[in-house]
Amino acid sequence: MRVLILLGCPEPPVLIPSFIYLTNMLKKKDCKVFVSANPAALKLVETADPEKLYIKNVGFQEIDEGLKEVFEVDYIISFVHNDAGVSYTITYMHKYKAKTIGIVFGKKMREDLVNTLKENNVETYFVRAFHNPIPIVVTLKRILENIIFEK
Repeated sequence: MRVLILLGCPEPPVLIPSFIYLTNMLKKKDCKVFVSANPAALKLVETADPEKLYIKNVGFQEIDEGLKEVFEVDYIISFVHNDAGVSYTITYMHKYKAKTIGIVFGKKMREDLVNTLKENNVETYFVRAFHNPIPIVVTLKRILENIIFEK
C-alpha cells in the first residue's frame, strides 16, 4: 500500500511526533510512505530523526512540489490545523484521486475546518491535541486498524 502524508505548518508541537509515529506504524505494515510537507516541517523531521531510524526509505518533497508531478497512492493522510491545511488536503485529494483522511487537531474544536473537509468528501476526524500527541496517536491507531488495514 502506498500512503502520502501531508504536513503543513509545524507550529503545533504534536505535529512532528505524530507524523513520526504514523510513519513508523505504516512502515511496520510494509507500506510505502511518501511525505509532502511545508519546508519548516521537513527541517523539523530531519532534525528529530538525524540517524533516519524512522524516516529511512520515506520519500520527501516540499508540499508545492507534490502538486506538480503526481504519482500513484492508495491513501492520503493529512494533518490539518488551519485553513491552509484544508486547502492542501482538498487539492491533493483531487489531484491524486486517492482516498483521503483528514486529522483536524488543535486546542479547540474547529467545526469550520471539519465541515469543509467533510463537505468535500474527506474522511475527517477531530482530535483535541496541541502539546500532548497521545490523543492523535490513539486516533491514528483506530484509523489504521479499522479503515486502512481492515481489507
